Amino acid sequence: MTTGIELRDLRKLYDGHGATAWAVDGVNMRIGQGQFVTLLGPSGCGKTTTLRMIAGFETPTSGQILRDGIDITDQPVSDRDMRMVFQDFALFPNMTVAENVAFGLRTRRMKGRFSDAEIRRKVAEHLDLVHLGSHAGKRPHQLSGGQKQRVSLARALVTDPDVVLFDEPLGSLDAHLRKVMQIELIRLHRELNKTFIYVTHDQDEAMAMSDAIAVMNVGKVMQFGTPREIYDRPASRYVASFIGHAHIVDAVVAESRSDGLMVRLGNGEVVSLAQPAKVASGQSVGLMLRAEDLSLARPGEGELHGQVADSLYRGEYIEYVVELTGNAGLVHVHEPTDLPPFAHGAPVALKVNAQKAHVVEA
Repeated sequence: MTTGIELRDLRKLYDGHGATAWAVDGVNMRIGQGQFVTLLGPSGCGKTTTLRMIAGFETPTSGQILRDGIDITDQPVSDRDMRMVFQDFALFPNMTVAENVAFGLRTRRMKGRFSDAEIRRKVAEHLDLVHLGSHAGKRPHQLSGGQKQRVSLARALVTDPDVVLFDEPLGSLDAHLRKVMQIELIRLHRELNKTFIYVTHDQDEAMAMSDAIAVMNVGKVMQFGTPREIYDRPASRYVASFIGHAHIVDAVVAESRSDGLMVRLGNGEVVSLAQPAKVASGQSVGLMLRAEDLSLARPGEGELHGQVADSLYRGEYIEYVVELTGNAGLVHVHEPTDLPPFAHGAPVALKVNAQKAHVVEA
């Protein structure tokens, strides 16, 4: 993987904060050329500040930003060949769609590089790219939210940057438009092969679009990896609980082998896991159980036992909330709607997918 952008021990401390209140605290990351990388985390975790430092809008307190091995930490924004797509669209209301897209080509830095005919051609190409060719003469107020975001995207792409930065660009769109735009962004990334660095708090958005995800919290990267790595093998309780709908049950390692391990819950029940982990016998751990990795059965037919505390009809499936025997914890289970339902208060067993269940730090 060719390294396009590298962050080395990047830190940002805003004036007026205490010495321990770092907005970004020691971020290290390598983003390959042409990758789609998402910075994911809750509000205040440092993801937008990190993005703004990459763009040059914020100056790091310490650390380095490298581009193809060259230090660009102090390089002006105008020299970085990056473009930003914002959540609020940032369109000029007095300009047409075509004029908004052409704006970057007509700025002082680009002036003289393109003739009027070339600008018209590039604008038309990029409006077609985002399926807005027939809207070139409209004003922003005549567009839907999704169309405005496409205009913003075309404006960022028309100057042909190597890197495109996205600061929660779909945050103001409704659920349907968000899914439509996710598909559009995946298509554009595949067709253009540019580096996309994307900020969001929406885990589903990150999982659907990204080649790699950096899960952030309190200014730090908690885990950096592919969506599958982060979902199936979270590195910590925080990542496990933030990604997907995982439930962490306290347990102790009963046996650790090269081909797997066994953990014992507080109620004495034992679960076997097929994947080995770097834990020792007797060590306290958290057993990660996702709803899709569990199935309900009659008592005595599974590794765990409990009682149905609640059930929720979700359309595609029924979500059962099960209280484990001995107050060992609560777990959620998704069951097909065509199976006979389990009544509230019914005793049940839970079968655990040994290939998917995973342990994390205690």
